[in-house]
Amino acid sequence: MTEAEKWTPEKVLRDGLDQVDLGSPSGTKFSRLEYYLGSVADIRVTRVAAIQISRAVEMSGQLRRSTRVDNAEVVAVVVPLADTDRAVAELRDYLRSSETPAALLLGKDESGWNVKWVGVQEGAEITSAGVLATFFGMQLETVVVKAPKIRTRAHRLAIDDRINRMLRLSVRSSKSVMLVGPPGTGKTQLVGELIDDIGKSPKAFGMGLIHDPLIVTPDESWTTRDLVGGDTVDDQGRLRFSPGHVLEAIAQDQWLVLDEANRADLDRIFGGLLTWLSGKEVMVGRVSADPRSSPIILTWGSGPRSVVVGEERLRSESPSNEPIYYVAGTDWRLIGTYNAVDAQRVFRFGQALGRRFGHVPVSAPSADQFTTALTNRLSDCKVPEPQGSQLRAILERIYAAQGDFLDPMGPAALLDVSEYVAAGLGDPDSDLAQLVAEGYLASMGSWLSGYDGSRLGKLGAVLGDGDVLGEQWVWVLDQLKALR
Repeated sequence: MTEAEKWTPEKVLRDGLDQVDLGSPSGTKFSRLEYYLGSVADIRVTRVAAIQISRAVEMSGQLRRSTRVDNAEVVAVVVPLADTDRAVAELRDYLRSSETPAALLLGKDESGWNVKWVGVQEGAEITSAGVLATFFGMQLETVVVKAPKIRTRAHRLAIDDRINRMLRLSVRSSKSVMLVGPPGTGKTQLVGELIDDIGKSPKAFGMGLIHDPLIVTPDESWTTRDLVGGDTVDDQGRLRFSPGHVLEAIAQDQWLVLDEANRADLDRIFGGLLTWLSGKEVMVGRVSADPRSSPIILTWGSGPRSVVVGEERLRSESPSNEPIYYVAGTDWRLIGTYNAVDAQRVFRFGQALGRRFGHVPVSAPSADQFTTALTNRLSDCKVPEPQGSQLRAILERIYAAQGDFLDPMGPAALLDVSEYVAAGLGDPDSDLAQLVAEGYLASMGSWLSGYDGSRLGKLGAVLGDGDVLGEQWVWVLDQLKALR
């Protein structure tokens, strides 16, 4: 057999799909397929996300709920159905209004697996979809996008230089880092900016490779099974181990980001991760309830890449004492954001867990930093003059008063008032003071409603001034009753 015969599209695809057990609960069962698709398209495997959809009618909803497709350049949808016409229509519609630039559909019928469709968003500046279409002998379909995509703001957060350095050095020197601060201070955006910076120059951060993030938001229902992994009932009624987010991130060589981490009871769900984060190897489960089945070991490697060794044993029907190793590379990181203000109402760190993390404080910006962020936001919103200058002066006064009389709060919600006002100014009969009061109530009313009359009275002494909200402050106070 010639080398060309070995590497036909059908053989490459079959080699990847032969490793897929659609009945397996494993979150990494498509890893080999993603590896092949990434190799063919000449993109990082972490930019390829394969996902199984059991019913074509549910495709759009499942894709939009999946965190695995958030940062993917190409999504490979696996549909184990003979009739894929509806699946093609659903995937085409998904591309029209999503952030995913390209997708392909893999179907399974009597003849086995094959590529059914490859599509790309109109104007998407990527070549991988075209490469995949050519490789598999398919016609690439260009899909017209229904609406403009959500654009990432071009302006970076204004943050204290020393805290910025602390964040970067903490991530460089520690396997687990927690950003701690009040809501609205941009902790999640800071993580994104940091990852972008590392992606541009990993060596400058002591990294050997570029790693994309897997971002998840914990909640109070989480258990160790969600975070690490644990037994679950498969479609045949058997107890089988299903990897959690930590193992999924390691298998995909992605960083794991726990956004608003204290929404879950971290002390309860971390389990064996406490031992592992201290640099030791730990067993997190077995493939099945059979005591002879493969143990699943979480450990650390000596190279930058994270890998899984023996992953095929997750799907094996034969008991084996051979371990499955999830090996986190030297570049792997666990990053969390922690809302210190809500900690009294949600969950707090215990001392044992807290020692496993480096803590970076992200406080509310100074007045000057707020002004910089506000100027950028007004520019983004294209608020015209003289309303732009008036709005800037009002929001600066509000931010300063909130800092004097209320609990710490970042500027994010207050900055959103700019967009509300910009939208309202399109009406020729609009009143700036009314728009600011409405935008302030919409963005921050639920927060303000939690304060008593004494503190709101002190705040109102400033906000009721004619140069701020004036008589509109009385209207805001009256509307807060409905939010309590």
